[in-house]
Amino acid sequence: MAVVNLVYGITFPLLALVLNAQGVSKSLIGLSTIVQAAAILVIAPFAPALMARFAPARLMQTMSVILALGFLVVGMYQNVWFWFPLRLIIGAATAMLWITSEALINRLAAERWRGRIIGVYASVGAAGFALGPLLLIATGSHGMLPFLVTSGVTLLAGLPLIFISKHPLKLSEATNQGVWKIFLLAPVIMLANVAYAAVAESMITFFPLYGIHLGLTQEFALGLLTIMGAGTMVLVLPLSWLADQVNRMGMLVFILLLTMLGLLAFPHVLQLQPRLIFIFVFLFGGAEGMIYTLGVVLIGERFKGAQLATASTAFTACWGAGTILGPLIAGVGMDWFGSQSLLLIVFTIFALYLPLPVLAWLRSIR
Repeated sequence: MAVVNLVYGITFPLLALVLNAQGVSKSLIGLSTIVQAAAILVIAPFAPALMARFAPARLMQTMSVILALGFLVVGMYQNVWFWFPLRLIIGAATAMLWITSEALINRLAAERWRGRIIGVYASVGAAGFALGPLLLIATGSHGMLPFLVTSGVTLLAGLPLIFISKHPLKLSEATNQGVWKIFLLAPVIMLANVAYAAVAESMITFFPLYGIHLGLTQEFALGLLTIMGAGTMVLVLPLSWLADQVNRMGMLVFILLLTMLGLLAFPHVLQLQPRLIFIFVFLFGGAEGMIYTLGVVLIGERFKGAQLATASTAFTACWGAGTILGPLIAGVGMDWFGSQSLLLIVFTIFALYLPLPVLAWLRSIR
């Protein structure tokens, strides 16, 4: 999972910087990015069958090799048109790593430990995402070095999978239910990932522009995103322990409300002293990141066996949908209403989703 987030954390800014240096238009750079994100939706229908035919750990190792080779080819042939099919392959391989890792970790996790195990899983994922920009700072965006380092890290991450079971996921229940049919069995959980991905990707893409509009430096705004990721990495662990003790849908409602209050408070907090800003952003990152973690936990609670593999696929596909929709909505909204509207736009995304888990929670306690 660290590699999945590392791929997103380094390829999106790295390839954008390379193309921008070549004079490629922002619109074309955006289309190139969307291709990589949309690959999740392309591979999703085939993921359950692949996990049923091949051992998940071996499948993940194969995807790691494909990714490592893909990074090398991307580095050697730096052309925006050549990158379109390559980014589709990289995006599909990354998505398979994500889907398979979630299905495997949920299958291996005992119910009474599920929240804590998924919490560690999400924490490691957040660390991987934070590593991407830091790795890019260390290697720079010129030449082959960033591509070589990313390729090497990806290969190394596949080595521990040697110790995982060599058996494919058992589909003895043989439900043969499609991804979108599974989506309809748990739409509240699935849509949580759409909303979270839409907000998270919008913040990652546009928060530096929002900060600059408020008079912050680019470095300070990027630093706040790093602190936000650190908050997710650290605070998701105790929050995940809490998820094993309480009604998880109710906790999702509470975390959503807390995150929405944080979004409303953000502009005012940014006027305070840096130390107070850092504390607030750290706490905000922990709350926001828990939305995704709770989604994974609820998937494992709701689905078993054959359905779990398909549900993990649908859940990841929902991330892809949110990744495409969020920055598009935020970008258009900021063009219409100005850069200062970013936080209100992402607040609205959560506000539109909130009634669904509230109703699900009320039904569960009745």
